[in-house]
Amino acid sequence: MKKLGAAIIGCGWVAQEYVKAFQKDERSEVRTLVSRNRANAERYRERYNLQCTIETDASKMLEQKDVDIVVVCTPHNVHTEYVVAAAEAGRHVIIEKPAALTPEDVHKQREAVRKNNVKTVVGFVLHWNPLLMTIDRLIEQGVFGDIFMVEVDYLHRIWMKPEEKWFGSRRQSGTALLTAGCHAIDALRWFARTEVEQVSAYQLKTENPIQYPGTISINVKFKDGKVGRSTTSFDVKMPYRFNIGIYGTEGTLRNDELFAPKLFPGQNNFLKIPCVLPDSGDVAHHPFEGEVSHFLDCIIEDRQPFPDLEDAAKTQAVCFAADLSAESGRPVANSEFENLL
Repeated sequence: MKKLGAAIIGCGWVAQEYVKAFQKDERSEVRTLVSRNRANAERYRERYNLQCTIETDASKMLEQKDVDIVVVCTPHNVHTEYVVAAAEAGRHVIIEKPAALTPEDVHKQREAVRKNNVKTVVGFVLHWNPLLMTIDRLIEQGVFGDIFMVEVDYLHRIWMKPEEKWFGSRRQSGTALLTAGCHAIDALRWFARTEVEQVSAYQLKTENPIQYPGTISINVKFKDGKVGRSTTSFDVKMPYRFNIGIYGTEGTLRNDELFAPKLFPGQNNFLKIPCVLPDSGDVAHHPFEGEVSHFLDCIIEDRQPFPDLEDAAKTQAVCFAADLSAESGRPVANSEFENLL
């Protein structure tokens, strides 16, 4: 089988995980690394013994005929120029989350992707975490009965190492939700199995070396009547936690603990699901191999990836609405919410 060639734009922390994921799957190989700082790209080429070219200009990479997939993992504020350029060059695109920092930029990306009929996946990599995959299957099997409430939290102290300083920049990284809390919003939507129609949020800023409020608490109303709750905090002084709660008429899940008498007759207490948990903020712990293999499957078999840019745009809209609600002190709903899509 002909290998699919990948190019990675941006050679920071996350790029390394994509290098390893493409190396692991025999259907692909990294053919180009793109970085404004050539030394960053050379570091990964040497570390992983890559037989690839290095470019400091992404437009040069897009002239290569052997690149099928472009991975955009630059600082968030410059995602759009690279996503649009890659789509216009007919390349399939992996977009690190968040896709963009404004509704206007998300719209530009969607237009370019639709016009050029390329495939996308947005890097909500926890879709391939074993616990979240298990929860997805339990929901599909109806184990919880009628789900009426979902909650997901992203709690992660930002220590601001020098090489991660741009994460604290409002211009480059966005808000707490856009920087990382969007993982929780993505999971909230995924498990609710319906779309959001109203968002209400509150935020605050504590002593923290970041340029935006580090804590935001969100309540959402879904179109089918479910309610949802999510908190993102970079201010908490605690180990990383990605809390999940699923509440239904027939059962409940709290993180890796399941109470489902419908599935286990006579059950009188929670049982623990033994699997790898989403319990580390280290990107090396995240299942990039699953994400990349899924994307390769979809390209080779001509299937729609999930979550693609169209789905991720809905997650982004919830994040934009929550930030707007917190800033304005009022709920965001109806046509105002639709305008953020």
